[in-house]
Amino acid sequence: MKRQYFIAGLLAVLALASCDPFGYNKKKTNPQPVKQPPAEVDGWAPVYNTDPANAEIKSMPPRNIDKGGKIYVKGDTLYEVEAGKGIHVILINQPQNPQKIAFINVLGAQEVAIKNNVLYTNNINDLVALDITNTSDVKTIDRISNVFHLVDVNYPPGTGYFECVDKSKGTVVGWETKTLNYPKCSR
Repeated sequence: MKRQYFIAGLLAVLALASCDPFGYNKKKTNPQPVKQPPAEVDGWAPVYNTDPANAEIKSMPPRNIDKGGKIYVKGDTLYEVEAGKGIHVILINQPQNPQKIAFINVLGAQEVAIKNNVLYTNNINDLVALDITNTSDVKTIDRISNVFHLVDVNYPPGTGYFECVDKSKGTVVGWETKTLNYPKCSR
């Protein structure tokens, strides 16, 4: 009986290990120069961080939600990811009157999980643990670099036309789809 569970578990692990839903193991290809780019086409554009102050993880006053994302509720507080920018902290003890109480600036944030008073999120491709005991003064407890492969600073997450990365514009913190004019790169 134990052998059957072991074999079933082994098969499950092998099946999961062979999955690559986000294309992390795809062969990276160099951008191909576009000989005659279309005048206008939908494609990928890099999102740059040009201000080093934006890279600092810190509590800030509440702000409007532009691109709301994943949420996590802990007690009377809701934490909502602002894709690529950080996490909104919203008091929901009065559901008819939610109150934004803070914004946690975390560049590249896309995920959120909480255990006790520690919030876990991604800071671009790093895993960070934040002490949220006082949401108006969040502290970084720990960081593990390059845990995730959420942002490739050289290539967009999909194929097709894209704006070539220009390092003089800052650090690539993500990619967005938009209409491109005469794009010079594709893959």
